Amino acid sequence: MSADDRREAILQAAILEYGRTGMHATSTEVIAERAGISQPYLFRLFGTKADLIAAAIEHHTDGLRAVFRDAAANRPEGMSPLAAMGVAYLSLLQDDPNDLRCQLHTWAAASDPAIKDVAQRTYRAVWDEVADVSGASPDEVRRFMSYGMLLTVLGALDLPDLFGDPLQILEEL
Repeated sequence: MSADDRREAILQAAILEYGRTGMHATSTEVIAERAGISQPYLFRLFGTKADLIAAAIEHHTDGLRAVFRDAAANRPEGMSPLAAMGVAYLSLLQDDPNDLRCQLHTWAAASDPAIKDVAQRTYRAVWDEVADVSGASPDEVRRFMSYGMLLTVLGALDLPDLFGDPLQILEEL
């Protein structure tokens, strides 16, 4: 396994564990085992657990931003970039509940000094990406992001029916 592949495996394992258990209950031992490496090697690569979690959050956010860029660039004719990004986000929430859990844990831990900076930076990066890729107005971006936040919470609570018909709402975007 190449160093890049090993790093990717570690970050994916960290996202999974962090999404399951949050910042303080996440076990570096479990992450290392899941990634097929030793715990000392994990610390050699990332330094501290907080640094590993921050890297996992950034990696997760980079992936989300890439999904949004791809959705906007490859949207069906007649669909707005925001609607295409919304459809892509709905797919993420349905396909991988750890995506939403990773986000929820990040926002919940944002008061922790080890997480606050990366939480703010990555959320702003998503916000800016949505604005740049869509060309939407600040109010449209704010509405898109608020719908996304609501979908994330309702998905985590397994109450998506409270949102209404997401496709109809996406047409408003």
